[in-house]
Amino acid sequence: MLYDKIANPKTYLHSRSLAGLRRPNVRENSRSGVLAKMKYIWMNGKMLRWKEATVHVSSPVVNSGMGVFEGIRAYWSKERSQLYIFRLKEHVQRLFDSSKVHRMKIKFSKKQVEDAIVQTAARNGFREDLYIRPLVFRGGIWRMPETPIDVIVFVVPTPRPERMKRMKRGVRCCISSWRRIPDIAMPARVKTCGNYVNSRIASMEAEEAGYDGAIFLTIDGKVSEGSGANIFLVRKRTLITPGVTSDILEGITRETLLSVGARELGIDVCERDVDRTELYVADEAFLCGTGQEVTPIVSVDGIPIGKGSVGSITKKMQKWFFEVVEGKRAKHMDWLTPVYA
Repeated sequence: MLYDKIANPKTYLHSRSLAGLRRPNVRENSRSGVLAKMKYIWMNGKMLRWKEATVHVSSPVVNSGMGVFEGIRAYWSKERSQLYIFRLKEHVQRLFDSSKVHRMKIKFSKKQVEDAIVQTAARNGFREDLYIRPLVFRGGIWRMPETPIDVIVFVVPTPRPERMKRMKRGVRCCISSWRRIPDIAMPARVKTCGNYVNSRIASMEAEEAGYDGAIFLTIDGKVSEGSGANIFLVRKRTLITPGVTSDILEGITRETLLSVGARELGIDVCERDVDRTELYVADEAFLCGTGQEVTPIVSVDGIPIGKGSVGSITKKMQKWFFEVVEGKRAKHMDWLTPVYA
């Protein structure tokens, strides 16, 4: 049976009864009218109106995916009437690390990029959670001798009620027939634009088969990560996650939960290789990242994780995480950058 899943995933996945498998929800920002809310984009040091921030169709980023990016969230606090950007400095540092790997020298300092992110969020005037996308890429014209390195920042509103529905019910995942890109082929630990083609084809396969998401294995057959998110599992009350040499993105949310959240909650942690079948016998599992935040996995390949519902440790992690990003844990206010003066 396990061989059939890997060797012929379409036949296997569709041969299973899809009764009870939910089709994935429409993505949180595909609702009508969202573009009408977009006002400004920061581009190469200038604040431009949304429609003015353009790139030529012949640019290297369009033709070859030559770019790197960050995914950052800002959280609206009703109690403080403030919008907080979560771990801004760490995200900008990773953006510069990603650019370094791709030999793209950013013409702005880290402080200038941080300020640009805050200014873009403030200028758009949102009073709700945001997804923030800084992007560094090779612009200009395809095959120019020296292409310019462009930097942009844009923001998108992401209403929390829509996200919370998914986080409360959990997601049903499958092991993808596609393997996670290895570091010997692509720089998996940084946020390269082209890396996410790997994630996209795995997600499409999973969604067509009726699942909510996909989980990657490494070339060696060990668990790597989700399609765009890190993964944790719980066994005997120990929080386990694949190590940084498992071709994962070195996630900032992952590091937050692993290094700080688990310690404050008194949960033992372990970074190590994880076998596929460990997911089947895990007590709990969840995805984490800027996009997924802390999203429970309730089944893998149709096999329930634990009782097939959100586990107690996952719930504790979710609660701790949202207390942090909303500024309810005073000791971690240094992770939050306020947007409005």
